[in-house]
Amino acid sequence: MRIGTDIIEVGRIKKAMVKENFLNRLLLPSEIDYVKKFKNTEAHVAGFFSAKEAVMKALIDCKEIAFKDIEIFHDEHGAPFVKLYGKAKSVYETLNATDIQISISQTENYATAVCVIV
Repeated sequence: MRIGTDIIEVGRIKKAMVKENFLNRLLLPSEIDYVKKFKNTEAHVAGFFSAKEAVMKALIDCKEIAFKDIEIFHDEHGAPFVKLYGKAKSVYETLNATDIQISISQTENYATAVCVIV
């Protein structure tokens, strides 16, 4: 079993969001569509950032994994789940893992996530 966790200040993401292409470097189109549905977009972007960082940490080999190698979805009940591509998928398969779970929380000031891979 592997566990990854991350926390980030929403303010840091808010500052980064003024940079051109920040969202496009961090998120896939489906994720951008999701976060833009919310009034507090930057808190949700921070949640996705934290979730992707937690997945990278759980996979250990995070230096070669790109943010876009990890896609965050939400099921019909709002629970997040992960789909992996590229290097992230390759590392996951090398671990002979059978499941990946993610939990994301955010407040006005912070976003945090935990990832468990078994």
